[in-house]
Amino acid sequence: MRNFEDILADEQDDLNDEELLKYLEGQLDAAQQHNVEKKMADSAFLNDAMEGLASFPSKKQLKAQVKHLNKGLQNQLDTRKQRKEKRKIKDLPWILVAAVIILLLCVLGYTVLHLYHHHFTLKGR
Repeated sequence: MRNFEDILADEQDDLNDEELLKYLEGQLDAAQQHNVEKKMADSAFLNDAMEGLASFPSKKQLKAQVKHLNKGLQNQLDTRKQRKEKRKIKDLPWILVAAVIILLLCVLGYTVLHLYHHHFTLKGR
């Protein structure tokens, strides 16, 4: 399963949110900066992410916001997973009850048809 601690990371890109933030703050050397810009040119998602990060007014608040988004995403995914697990457990007894009822109806139908056929066979003699 993918690590959801880093929402800006893409599996095909080697960049993470720390590298993007360092790029915005101008803390990368020329080679690293060129590498980031090359990846931005190749990836529309990465380019959009950088554009959004650059438009954020305060770089200090940006790290907190990214952390908050990561936490919210993780909570949302956990909630969906829990709901899905609860639904599986709740649906199982109803499936079993429906299967038993169908089997009982089949046995009852067979019995009625067998008795009906047997009754008319005896009358015909």
